[in-house]
Amino acid sequence: MSRFDEIVSGYSNLVKSKLGLSSEQDEEIFVARRTICNACDFKSAMDRCLKCGCPLGAKTRSLDPATECPEKFW
Repeated sequence: MSRFDEIVSGYSNLVKSKLGLSSEQDEEIFVARRTICNACDFKSAMDRCLKCGCPLGAKTRSLDPATECPEKFW
């Protein structure tokens, strides 16, 4: 999966979450990833990963098995 596809998938999952269509298990994954990213030194003030450049709102919500933190934190 390309980085673009990961971001599109993440934003799609964000919309599903806002509409209440995400599973509880998926939401737990999103919250855990986001908690890790919020505490990370590589999180920019613009809410992007300074290692890969991805917007964290989408990156943390992509459920593709190939999506991972570039520092292997999740």
